[in-house]
Amino acid sequence: MTTPERFVNLTPIRRRAIRDGLLLSGFIFNVVLVVVWGPRLFLWIDARTWAAIDLGNLYRGAELGADRAFLYSPAVAWLMAPLSWLSWPALIGVLTALNLAAVGIMGRRYAPLLIVAFPPVLLELLNGNIQLFMALAIWAGLRWPAAWAFILLTKVTPGIGIAWFIARREWRNVAIALGATGLVVVLGALIAPQLWLDWFGTLVRASGTPATSSVVPLPVRLPIAILLAWYAGRTDRAWLVPVAGLVAMPVIWLQSTALLTACFPLWWDRAHWVRAGTPADRRGSATAASPSSDRPVAQLP
Repeated sequence: MTTPERFVNLTPIRRRAIRDGLLLSGFIFNVVLVVVWGPRLFLWIDARTWAAIDLGNLYRGAELGADRAFLYSPAVAWLMAPLSWLSWPALIGVLTALNLAAVGIMGRRYAPLLIVAFPPVLLELLNGNIQLFMALAIWAGLRWPAAWAFILLTKVTPGIGIAWFIARREWRNVAIALGATGLVVVLGALIAPQLWLDWFGTLVRASGTPATSSVVPLPVRLPIAILLAWYAGRTDRAWLVPVAGLVAMPVIWLQSTALLTACFPLWWDRAHWVRAGTPADRRGSATAASPSSDRPVAQLP
């Protein structure tokens, strides 16, 4: 029996104890983060990238780890450029509202719990990067594959999550994900070809820059991430796809773990991803037919 199955088959009392312990730990961490570390934090440090967007000189100084460096595709610059027109307080307000909306869409009625007791969410709210938007894109992308274009046109390498579709032989979804991305690139190149050439050049330079903040280099992590996404697809464990995306991040910071926010709704809806005739489906049928199925099993949201 795998670890997730052991967790599902715990008695309701034990599961509530684990859940409440994790919630309390996360809440304490967030309180310490705000009250104790708050005055020492560099708040919204990555949000300065949006304030500094200059479409006329988008990739000047765009080096991995450089302050205010813009490393995403021109399409993302066009999408986020309106933020640069705002005052700093307005920019932070709008960005925070958009991030909270992303958490709300994924977390649904449990969104307040994610905000107050899942530390990566608060870390990202105080940082101002795009990890929560990426989490939303992964969650949405498993249902509507075109959403993977956002991943492939921003951090790029977490797009290996598409291996989920390949493992499941869902070729139409692979075509939609790659086709939507290609369509954006082609249309964007027709509008501003030099910007796209500059972006591709930036990616090439960034790939040759050692990421000192990552304990394990990307070339080592990337095959692991692909195998993890593949395994998720073969075993119907959609909640592992955000984990694979995190492993495949170009650089992993503490706030990068906000990508794992997508794990919660994918876990809650895990029955949706089980295909008839798959090992997961057969395990479920065997459990239902066994005498042990009479014992109480708590229901997840």
